[in-house]
Amino acid sequence: MKKDEAKRPKVLLKTFGCAMNFYDSEAAEGILEKSGYQVIRTGAEDSKTESKGAVDHIGKIVGKADVILMNTCSVREHAEDRIYGRLGMLGKAKRSQPDLIVGLMGCMVEEHREALFERFPQLDFMVGTRNLKDLPKLIEEVRARRVQVARIRQEGISIEYSDRIVRRGGFHAWLPIMTGCNKVCTFCIVPKTRGPEVSIPVREVCREAERLAAEGIRWVTLLGQNVNSYPGFPQLLEMLCGVGGLARVSFTTSHPQDATRELFEAIARNPKVSRRFHLPLQSGSDRVLKRMKRLHTFAEFREKVDWLRRLVPGISMTTDIIAGFPGEREEDHEATARALEEIRFDGAYIYKYSVRPGTPASKFTDDVPLPLKERRNAGLLDIQRRISREISKPFVGQALEVFVEGFSTKGSARLVGRSHAEKRVLFPGEAALIGSFQRVKIEQLVHDTFVGSLEER
Repeated sequence: MKKDEAKRPKVLLKTFGCAMNFYDSEAAEGILEKSGYQVIRTGAEDSKTESKGAVDHIGKIVGKADVILMNTCSVREHAEDRIYGRLGMLGKAKRSQPDLIVGLMGCMVEEHREALFERFPQLDFMVGTRNLKDLPKLIEEVRARRVQVARIRQEGISIEYSDRIVRRGGFHAWLPIMTGCNKVCTFCIVPKTRGPEVSIPVREVCREAERLAAEGIRWVTLLGQNVNSYPGFPQLLEMLCGVGGLARVSFTTSHPQDATRELFEAIARNPKVSRRFHLPLQSGSDRVLKRMKRLHTFAEFREKVDWLRRLVPGISMTTDIIAGFPGEREEDHEATARALEEIRFDGAYIYKYSVRPGTPASKFTDDVPLPLKERRNAGLLDIQRRISREISKPFVGQALEVFVEGFSTKGSARLVGRSHAEKRVLFPGEAALIGSFQRVKIEQLVHDTFVGSLEER
């Protein structure tokens, strides 16, 4: 290690949650490094999994860091519980390392605000999603005065394009185009934590895409809590497909109300647009959809899926499902199970409902007992695993065009990439292939990952 690096204060940055949090962490890392900090990033976690190993890893590295910063998620109760667990662990760590500074950023900060200071006296600072620039000042204020400090404001927009963003991958970039949401889904905390919809002007989005392409980025993923509500979204997609150097454009996440035929036609016309479309259904029951205020019926959702599949043959469809929403009857659950069988999504994120304080649904009686939620959740997962495997198995023996992202974390001997439908593919290869498109012969399916080898030319 260089002498100057040894003197730089070290920040351990841990990310939880969605793609927008990935982007915010990249921006935070760039801001901190420009201010003289050395950032240790341990990767990202979503709210689907919990690992004792992840907790242990933070515990082992605490002694090597001066600041622990966690980028948090509030979408589900379980995601918050994991942060609480880590804060408890860090409280114990500060007994032996009293100068350790602990901070939070992200949606939990926006939801709970200064109440977190009262619950966790070991927490030193918090920064809101619209205040990332203040990170270095907050840390310095804590170091100088040893007081709890926060910068949380609701106005403005959290997105600011910058060449300071630190990316681990050299050929893919997150490109947020809007933030917040104007929908009224009763279960969702996003309007509270991210505010109303605010969009980046088209000219700025295109300018940023051009800058990224000039830096060697070949694939951009457009981000927004409700990305396809962006004004003129189909036209924006077409404009970005015309940016020289970009080979692929994808986006997440969409709302069914804004999934229009015009959007589907734009995807069909532009082969650079990813052939994966994530469209959250949440429930197959019209009665539950109405209680959720999803603004569509199952028949309307199904009609849009049929349109898309007719216009873009072979497109991969994924979705979100909530099991055990308040008032969900057995027949509602069965309707959701039938919906999975009828639509046959390539994949689905299926979660048990948890109350989010401050949402309209928090006023409903959470009347589905936890054991029943778990049974329904497990049943839907079983259905979806079978369907996903049935959809994927026919690809074994075929060759797919794969964008090579880098080496697999499970071993440097294998590369990892994504097909045009964003299916994960592992295969042996050299570092020189990273950032290129390669034809890979699929030889086996391991869980939801394809394993193969480069097609002979």
